[in-house]
Amino acid sequence: MFSNPIALTVLAATLMMLLLIAVVIITMVLSNKKNVQQEVKIAQMHLDHEKGLRELQDEVMADVARELHDNIGQRLTFMNLQLLQQKAVNPSGAAALQPVSEMVVHTIEEVRILGRSLNSDIIEKNGLVYTIEKEVERLQLLNKYEVHWEHDREPALNKDQKVIIFRIFQETLNNLLKYAEANHIHVSLSGDNGFKLVMKDDGKGFDLDKVMNTARGAGLKNILKRAELARLKCSINTKPKAEGGTGTTFTLEQIIQ
Repeated sequence: MFSNPIALTVLAATLMMLLLIAVVIITMVLSNKKNVQQEVKIAQMHLDHEKGLRELQDEVMADVARELHDNIGQRLTFMNLQLLQQKAVNPSGAAALQPVSEMVVHTIEEVRILGRSLNSDIIEKNGLVYTIEKEVERLQLLNKYEVHWEHDREPALNKDQKVIIFRIFQETLNNLLKYAEANHIHVSLSGDNGFKLVMKDDGKGFDLDKVMNTARGAGLKNILKRAELARLKCSINTKPKAEGGTGTTFTLEQIIQ
């Protein structure tokens, strides 16, 4: 059937070509699989590194929280007791000491709330809604902004995600207080149909692309990175007021797969 040498040569060349193509395809598949495995390994190393840093940060914050409660909090409480004693001993000077006493009591409460916000165990114990609500209450005590707070139920997230979300919330809020020059702040948290946190202000806004190339942009990039590691989507919608902007809206939400 294949007595013709030319036909045999063509058949052999075709088989060799098909074999070569098969080898190339198999090599590409194996190489791609190896690359994917390597990328997964690198991503896991990043996650482990981030988790280690977060655990170290939480440990340091827990130490600071204990120091605030056990040392500074007790000193302030002792100071307030001395003021109360002085008012009892010297009633005529009670009126002059009253503003100081009220300030000390207010400071004690601030230290207590701050200590709670630094301790990640509080987030696990009381939930994300409660912990963010306490931060909102601290913001309202400033009497500088009109603060609007809305929420529904506690989102179904693990502890690591909740801690990352709360730290992102704190950093975003700090940026808002430092730069936004806002009058109204809206904070909403939803746990229905997946997690979603929205922080909106009516401040001066900013050029996001330009800020990303500054030192402040490094902080925003860190927020985006931490959100990604926690399997969350982070978006920032803003524009300078001079260009028609109406403030900044920061959105953090769960990626539904």
